[in-house]
Amino acid sequence: MSKHAKTWWGQRFISELEAFTDSGRLDRGRSYSTDNRIKQWLLQDGKVDAKLRGNINPYFGVYKEPIYKVSVQLTSLSETQWQKVIDKLTQRASFIARLLINEIPENIETVFAETGVHLLPDSYNDFKVACDCPDYQVPCKHIAGVCYRLAGLFDQDPFLLFEMRGLASEKLLQQLALSPLGKVLSDAKNSAPQTLEPVTSFYTRPELIELPQVLTLKDFWHGSQPLSKTIEPSQAALIPALLIKKGGDFPGFWQKTSSFIEVMEDFYIRMRKITLKEL
Repeated sequence: MSKHAKTWWGQRFISELEAFTDSGRLDRGRSYSTDNRIKQWLLQDGKVDAKLRGNINPYFGVYKEPIYKVSVQLTSLSETQWQKVIDKLTQRASFIARLLINEIPENIETVFAETGVHLLPDSYNDFKVACDCPDYQVPCKHIAGVCYRLAGLFDQDPFLLFEMRGLASEKLLQQLALSPLGKVLSDAKNSAPQTLEPVTSFYTRPELIELPQVLTLKDFWHGSQPLSKTIEPSQAALIPALLIKKGGDFPGFWQKTSSFIEVMEDFYIRMRKITLKEL
């Protein structure tokens, strides 16, 4: 497993790069993904333009430390293709739930496959790369270094992968917001981060009150004032049953052909009706 990517989608990106790149250049390319080598980094409109420090190499006629310009991008999906994909994504609650917690579902490629495309690269044809170094091999170690850095960024922000495929994250969230669950995802991603408030204890502390000097049995058992008949509503969950939906429609333990999430939703609806009848 590459140390430059920890998530399955970052690993997949690296594995496709390694499939068509000379292992020697890859070994050298890993060292070019560091801040010491990358002097400039610009990611805009799904394209990375970077400047990397090279090495002095008299064999290529390079006698002082050069700065090489590198560009990396993925082939973009058309607007029509993206619309078909989004229409299918909004119908899968499990996908929206995983995207909400900044994860890409393992079976997301099934949605793309239904429209005849794919999200993650599966061949060299998915890459558009260039470098002005004298190395004739493409991708060279400088391009490999930029790709390794990209894989680490994909770990932190999976929506960046959508952007590299031609769909900005803002537009993706806007399109997903057209569905009820997608709107939850869009609101959660666009909302301001909540500030952390310090606390003195992880547990609820009882409020101490002074007891009256004279206490009757009635006051002891019933209290000096009646308890409140209402309970403050708790904060509603962004996505109900998030743990169930996070596993997807077909988790590893589920062997049936029907969706696990749909079965659980039907189960909870029936249980709720039975409970209301008994009240």
